[in-house]
Amino acid sequence: MPRVKNESPEQIVPTHREPTHREPTHGDAGKQSPPIAILVNGASSSGKTTFCRALQERLTHLSDGSHETAFARVAFDDVVLLMSDRLYPISFVKLQGGDLSRLVSRAPHDGRAGWEYVDESGAVGKHGGSPRLRLVLNPHGDRLLSGVHRSWGAHLGLGTNLIIDHFLQDAAWADDVLDVLQRVGATVFCVGVFCSLEELERRESSRGDGGVEGRPLGLARRSDELCHSHPIDYQVTVATDRQTTAESVESVVAALQHAGLMNPGRQAGSRTLAIRGAAAG
Repeated sequence: MPRVKNESPEQIVPTHREPTHREPTHGDAGKQSPPIAILVNGASSSGKTTFCRALQERLTHLSDGSHETAFARVAFDDVVLLMSDRLYPISFVKLQGGDLSRLVSRAPHDGRAGWEYVDESGAVGKHGGSPRLRLVLNPHGDRLLSGVHRSWGAHLGLGTNLIIDHFLQDAAWADDVLDVLQRVGATVFCVGVFCSLEELERRESSRGDGGVEGRPLGLARRSDELCHSHPIDYQVTVATDRQTTAESVESVVAALQHAGLMNPGRQAGSRTLAIRGAAAG
């Protein structure tokens, strides 16, 4: 699979690189355009989810009701939603003020929890400092993530375009999802979400609100060192601390247009979305 060095975090202008694409090996590819997978990657607290929701809203508006050009939104966090909350780690539930007595895990890092936050403050990284936490899945969590990736491939195989809100902390996770997307014949359009460390940590500290969005301090710092360390070829990058959400979304729309994946059309005097020749309905 194509694996080219990613852009510098300072680059926030659309790079207009060609998205990776391979014709499907099943079905009648001559009659139906390949589905599009917009793969969004960034550190914890970088604003990926807010951006992905706004991007889906914008693309839905442009598609004007066409089922051919609609985008569904999926996410790395789907793994947590599939997992019993009794498998949550002690540190995570304690952060939320939850009931620790319900948990299967009896002590931190005893292998029972679906994932843990491991302190890697001593590891080499561009930020350094402490704490620096890495999210580590147990075998059950690893299988769920692999299954989630394959479920996304199934959706794409049925012709559904996807916006994928991902957290590619580990190279193995990046390799697995890219392999799934390319094997199913999707056109893969990668978006890198960047943010300054200062803003990442400010957002992280404000997320400990007792909800599922809570994050332990140190995950943003370490994940910012890791998520963009893999050779992912971003078609466009955004900087959520320097661009508004609307500006970030429009930069991706412009890059999609430049790549020929989205073309402005006219229907009843309005701007509609046409993807790879599909008629907007």
